[in-house]
Amino acid sequence: MADIHPLQQAGVFTITTGAPGAQTLLAVLTVPQNSSSVSGHGTLTQATNPPLHANNAFSGVVHALGLGKAQQVYSLTGSAVPPLLGAPHVTQLLIVLDGIWGTSGKATYTYVIGSSFHTVTDVPVHVQWLLQN
Repeated sequence: MADIHPLQQAGVFTITTGAPGAQTLLAVLTVPQNSSSVSGHGTLTQATNPPLHANNAFSGVVHALGLGKAQQVYSLTGSAVPPLLGAPHVTQLLIVLDGIWGTSGKATYTYVIGSSFHTVTDVPVHVQWLLQN
């Protein structure tokens, strides 16, 4: 069961290794007050030829795990923006933060280009929290 969070939270999630030419998934996600739901938008980019640029809308849930070391888990599904058939986009995004409302962690995501699905695992996540009220 998802946890209910008493404060509204909004953050910028930067998911990348930082290596030259690496993919970068940048997402702005919001957890409304007294909710376990998450929504937001993001872009997946990579400086390749042809370049990768996928706009996404995300929705899902957030859970707090308190057994052992505290963690916060975001489980999201993505869709293309605009919703065009065959548009590249992230289909699934799983983020595990080190601590409740932590500023770092790991992510795994799956994206599709045409009919080819690609999964990227254990990518570092850095979060800048924008709103906590």
